[in-house]
Amino acid sequence: MVQRMPQPRGRKRRFLGYGALNVALTNVALQGLLLVMATGWATFLSQLLNVALGFVLYGKKVFRVERLRRRSALGYGLLALVLWWCNWGGIALLSGWGCSRNLAALLLIPLLAALSYTVQKLVVFRQGDQPAVLD
Repeated sequence: MVQRMPQPRGRKRRFLGYGALNVALTNVALQGLLLVMATGWATFLSQLLNVALGFVLYGKKVFRVERLRRRSALGYGLLALVLWWCNWGGIALLSGWGCSRNLAALLLIPLLAALSYTVQKLVVFRQGDQPAVLD
């Protein structure tokens, strides 16, 4: 029988709360950037803010790692790219089946959030005493 380590209390709740904070701050920045620059640059810069802020918030506040490491930063960056690709592809797929793009984007949120949380927990911010998943 496999022994499970007890999960720190409230981690999923912290993930949702800090995720909401990250989205809110990123969108405030996006709205301001859209006033002063082209859409492409504004969205790119706001996404960079989202990734940087998310890495720190999730690492320090949600998963409570002592030190943010380069390996974790690279993993988080790769995860952000994969999630972006999944979001884009999922919206395209669902809209191809007749679903509006806006509804498709909303329907994908729980799936992408669950994927993000799981990968962050098992790979990106994995604690040293947990078994390696992708080392």
